Amino acid sequence: MRRLALLLALLVAACQGAEPAKPVVTTQDRPRAVANRDDVLKNVVARKISETDRAAFRAVTTEVWGGHVVLMGAVVKPEQRRRAEQAARAVEGVGSVANELVLAELPALDFFRPDFAREDAVRRHLGIEGKAGLIVRVINGVAFLIGGGTPEAAAQLKADAGEVEGIKWVVTHIVQP
Repeated sequence: MRRLALLLALLVAACQGAEPAKPVVTTQDRPRAVANRDDVLKNVVARKISETDRAAFRAVTTEVWGGHVVLMGAVVKPEQRRRAEQAARAVEGVGSVANELVLAELPALDFFRPDFAREDAVRRHLGIEGKAGLIVRVINGVAFLIGGGTPEAAAQLKADAGEVEGIKWVVTHIVQP
């Protein structure tokens, strides 16, 4: 009996110093047909925006989830923000558009390109490497999380992604199924 009590005491002591495990937060996966449609829509939206003015929109990135378009990056003028959004809304199949474009000086536009290394770091930290349930895009230190899921999942993902080194803040576009 003493040995059992001693073993239990050692286990409790060992667990007190251990960091609690993070709960696994899941997002909804898209069926392949929907993902393919979103990829086509993403390319059409990007092309339409680029055709409007390639130089002005060189720092604009688009992502699509279930017909929901997210515009990310930077432009120089407020009218360019509006024109990019209008071009995206005009594409057949677009359900909604979230305009996350910021204004920046012309020389700074090159800082608004996707940061693939940080995107991989966020995916690793969230434990979603190789999974299709969430789009992660990092632009100028801002992590964009785009996918399907619950508000609770969005809040947890936002908190967890904010822990990654080099992430200034996190923007979520988690669409409820």
